[in-house]
Amino acid sequence: MYWACILITCIQLTYCKVLVPPTTVLDWWQNSIVYEIFPLSFKDSNGDGSGDFKGITEKLDYIVDLGVTAIWLTPFFESPLESGGYDITNYLDVQHVFGTLDDFKDLLNTAHSKNLKVIMDFVPNHTSDKHIWFEKSAKNETVYADYYIWKDAKNQEEVIKNNATPIVPNNWVILKIYL
Repeated sequence: MYWACILITCIQLTYCKVLVPPTTVLDWWQNSIVYEIFPLSFKDSNGDGSGDFKGITEKLDYIVDLGVTAIWLTPFFESPLESGGYDITNYLDVQHVFGTLDDFKDLLNTAHSKNLKVIMDFVPNHTSDKHIWFEKSAKNETVYADYYIWKDAKNQEEVIKNNATPIVPNNWVILKIYL
């Protein structure tokens, strides 16, 4: 009997829509259907095997037909793509495999013309070890020295004395994505 009551309650909550009307007007993000897009694997428009901005733009009508009101793009900034695009080397340009900055602007304008919001996965706390900030911080340049938190290797004395391979000071696993 207990399970029957739970089932009936779930059905009522599912099909009765709003049991208690909201007391305030909801912001757009509280009432949106958001579709996450990993550009690299979404839609290839030029046959190079990688998804791109033009491919996403081509599929916007389909996305709108699904009832989506916002698209969320995972990082697409310039990157060596060793960590799914989260290892950014330049926040001022796009990864060229996705197209050009103008291609992105076309995607943005087309999405907005279809009343789609565009959410960019902007990750300022993730950079590549090839980013200029990281390189300057690693050299302990004054302005950039505290851009990152540095910790000695677990075997730091052995590294200094015998040029041993450093052992990372944490249990993080490094995953490489090969394209």
